[in-house]
Amino acid sequence: MGPLLLLLLVAISAAASAVEENAFIGVNIGTEMSDVPSPTQIVALLKAQQIRHVRLYDTDRAMLLALANSGIRVTVSVPNDQLLGIGQSNATAANWVAHNVLAHVPATNITAIAVGSEVLTTLPNAAPILVSALNFIHSALVASNLDSQIKVSTPHSSSII
Repeated sequence: MGPLLLLLLVAISAAASAVEENAFIGVNIGTEMSDVPSPTQIVALLKAQQIRHVRLYDTDRAMLLALANSGIRVTVSVPNDQLLGIGQSNATAANWVAHNVLAHVPATNITAIAVGSEVLTTLPNAAPILVSALNFIHSALVASNLDSQIKVSTPHSSSII
């Protein structure tokens, strides 16, 4: 629990110095680590520290269920290794949204989907697939009437600027 606790402490100290009224501190959570607390323990820690926004690097079902009815705003992520399939098939994107978003909304407050992670710097030739994946994920949200509630974006490294 050491790295997560350290991350939370850094986030809390940064929150204390935030001056913008609408500014918030969020926490990135990945579950592919050893010695990770249970999802319910993580959510309890987030709530105790008044963290209201999280980004999940994956769509871990147990974590999404633990976040249900917590009031915490959640960004789920499409991992880079799923980008090709989603970017080539509207049906695959719709299936991903159904399985990883619709199955958890509205109990889990999913407010955004991050498609890929730093794709343009890690997979520079994948830009066309990334654009298709963004469009297909958005289309799936439109078809589910969730496009006004759930935003679609893609995180990039600042080195592309």
